[in-house]
Amino acid sequence: MITYQTLGSADGTPLVFIHGLGAGKKQISSALTNLPGRWLITPNMPGHGDSTDIDPALFSFDFFADLVIEVMDHLGIEKTDLGGLSMGSGISLNIALRYSERVKKLILLRPSWLDSPRPDHLELVARVTTGMGANDPDFQALAGRNPPVAASIAPLFDSPDIAVLEKMWSDSPFDSLNSLKKIAVPSLVLSSPRDDLHPQEVADAISGVLPNVKSAILPARYHEPESYHLELNKQISQFL
Repeated sequence: MITYQTLGSADGTPLVFIHGLGAGKKQISSALTNLPGRWLITPNMPGHGDSTDIDPALFSFDFFADLVIEVMDHLGIEKTDLGGLSMGSGISLNIALRYSERVKKLILLRPSWLDSPRPDHLELVARVTTGMGANDPDFQALAGRNPPVAASIAPLFDSPDIAVLEKMWSDSPFDSLNSLKKIAVPSLVLSSPRDDLHPQEVADAISGVLPNVKSAILPARYHEPESYHLELNKQISQFL
């Protein structure tokens, strides 16, 4: 069992929302702050936060998805609205494909994986494991080109749980983009501009195959954080 955080009353409608790679449950609880009537459940995936006592050899999108289902079972949630940010979007898509009967609605926030492992735009995150840190020439180039995005990666240099970064980068959440056509539940895909780690083309590719989808572009997460936060909660509230 992994750790998790809940916000709101258990009498509310459950929303399970999964954080991104290298982050943790606080990433979600600090972002989704205005969803009235919702019972927010945000797990810490293995290798993140205090979910650390798990063999890294097991890390994969399938394994992480199975653990989310275990949390739902533990809480007595048969079916839920489900969402995730970046890696969490990939885990959510994996669940929607493999456990379709457990999902009511699907929210994909700034997705970053398609059907291939080792996405180029996340290679710098995976290379944190080399120990080069801020001296990595690609990191220095990113810092010159897009300082706020580079600043979001920098804390990973001091993370004690870096095995998860390369393991998840080396995996993919589903085998074929066309397989997403099987996901019939209402879906919301949210992207954000000026984001090197979550390219617009990934969100567009997913939106292009989901059969029952709404998409929206939020204000720039790293450059307009307050506007982003307000619009994020608005879009999710209206969708749910």
